[in-house]
Amino acid sequence: MKALFSATALALLPVTALAAPSDILFILDGSGSMWGQIDNVAKIESAKSTMLKLMDEVPADARIGLMTYGTQSKNSCQDVSVLNAIGSDRGAIKTSIGALRPLGKTPIEKSLVEGIATLAGKEPADVAKSLVLISDGIETCDGDPCAIAAKATDTGVALKVHVVGFNVDDEARNQLECIAKAGGGKYFDAADTNGFTSAMQAVVEVAQAESAPKPVAEEPAGPVVTEFFRDDFDGETLGEVWRVDHASEDNFIVDDGFLTVLSTTFGDFASSEPQNLFTYTGELPKGDWDMEIIYTGEYTTGADRLTMGLRKDQQNYLATGYLGILTGTGCQKTEMRLTKMSKGTADTRNVPFRGTSARGQCYHGFPLENEDWAAVTADHQNKPIKLTLSKRGRDYTSSVELLGFTDADGNPYVRETEKYTSLRAPGVPAFNVDRAKKNYVEGEVLMNIDSFVINKVE
Repeated sequence: MKALFSATALALLPVTALAAPSDILFILDGSGSMWGQIDNVAKIESAKSTMLKLMDEVPADARIGLMTYGTQSKNSCQDVSVLNAIGSDRGAIKTSIGALRPLGKTPIEKSLVEGIATLAGKEPADVAKSLVLISDGIETCDGDPCAIAAKATDTGVALKVHVVGFNVDDEARNQLECIAKAGGGKYFDAADTNGFTSAMQAVVEVAQAESAPKPVAEEPAGPVVTEFFRDDFDGETLGEVWRVDHASEDNFIVDDGFLTVLSTTFGDFASSEPQNLFTYTGELPKGDWDMEIIYTGEYTTGADRLTMGLRKDQQNYLATGYLGILTGTGCQKTEMRLTKMSKGTADTRNVPFRGTSARGQCYHGFPLENEDWAAVTADHQNKPIKLTLSKRGRDYTSSVELLGFTDADGNPYVRETEKYTSLRAPGVPAFNVDRAKKNYVEGEVLMNIDSFVINKVE
């Protein structure tokens, strides 16, 4: 009742009363449950009516964007769409709202991952930024949205996650309140249409009232990370900066916001002709940088692999690879590898990520000790992997993170390799997908690549 009372009280103020320049990204629920009715009116229709009116009331100096989920596929947990970028014309946003038709699931975790990344990367950085999630139910894709929301406070900008729960039950309310609390924001409960209108006015007031804090020190306390290049694969074809070597065009497609790659071949950077080697032909930042790729996989062969790094040729490269759901006669594990190949001589650093040695033949070193293998498999089916190659001076390291998964202390679970030193650049950025074992393996490797990003680090 406290949150609803606050929403009603704030709604009595004019929307411009506490206005300050801000960025607001709305995530409007497009799941099938939004066709449920309140007072003989579908919730989606009430939500759209309120949102359309709100677009005319939000102060002009606020930059607004719109996301949704569940509108393209009935069963997909990847169905998250950015309908209008931050700063879009209000008329265009209203058109998107009017055309929205609910259909599918409620992938809240994935929508928060994309929403937080969008706001965190939007310049100027010293403007208050709010992610406003509007949902009538609970996460239905086995995600952990509370853990993701907590990352909003670690982005380096003044970013908060606010939540409006529209006609929700106790279970959904508990999760949505958790998301708002973890994201440093507020939760607003709307039991009916009138309550939803008040809640939406209130959440905009809160977003507009918050001004970004000014820096305390003149010099940054740590490295300054600036996005240098990003490809979210939102079009229908690869961008001009990409070259596909040894192409098998039947085995990759750009669709639905992903680069989807299929492989039944064995051959990573060490192969003379690695199939579908995606080579970045643009520039790299001078000095230090991070190169990262975020993707999900089906992990069906027991030897599914994605490799990313700097490649000159078969005998010269520096590459990190992540092998998901490796199974053998006595071992079940996932791991990351960083390999330096110089003039045909290779050296590799293996880093165990998750696994079980309950069968007695896995090497030791899993930080989480013996996990339940069914839980490991389920996490890899539902949570994205972020694989990163980092350059600092002449040293290179790699790291892997399972987004939405935390350790026992609630911290993001990240594993990093020791460094390799290369006096000269060992090649150009590239990645490929393959089956990591040549023999005794059947099936197809399928990876959905969500983004490829290069960040300059100063």
